[in-house]
Amino acid sequence: MSKDECKLADWHFKGVDDATQGFPIDRVVEHGKACARVKIVPDMKEYREGHAKGARLYCVPEKGYSEGRNGAAYHGICPIGVEGKFLRAYRDGQELYTIQRRMDAMYSQISNNIAQINNRYNEIAQLRHEIVRSNDEKDRRYRMRLVGDMEYEIRNLDLESQRAERELYLLNNDYRVVEDNHRRMGYIN
Repeated sequence: MSKDECKLADWHFKGVDDATQGFPIDRVVEHGKACARVKIVPDMKEYREGHAKGARLYCVPEKGYSEGRNGAAYHGICPIGVEGKFLRAYRDGQELYTIQRRMDAMYSQISNNIAQINNRYNEIAQLRHEIVRSNDEKDRRYRMRLVGDMEYEIRNLDLESQRAERELYLLNNDYRVVEDNHRRMGYIN
């Protein structure tokens, strides 16, 4: 919090705001440290009451699903009476988040492999050009071995890409199935 925010703070509202963003009640300690510069101490009673109100607003299944799907951390702020439904929705959202992260990793692997393959082809073209121009038999054999090594590397990268594409296909199917299930559960319109 800035100095002006500390001076103008409505601690009840600050508690509501922090809780609706999923922050634990001990966040007030950070506010207290920030406001100590201007000799302002948070009103713990007001903050605590506001935080409890904000937690009730935050701890609904829709928010749990959204937080899980976005990969947000849960800080255990929900009251016991509503935490079960919140956590169930949160974990369902995490399921889609996890699948999406794995899909992103496969896209990244495929993209990296393609870039490496293209680089190797460029290097091979350069080496072949150098082989043709070289009069040194030993140098030519060395460069031909490098070409062979790079062609082997290209084949391995291509195989890795094919495996990643198959994994991506399966993950896409998993994502659609889970998303359809979540739609039936009412998380998604």
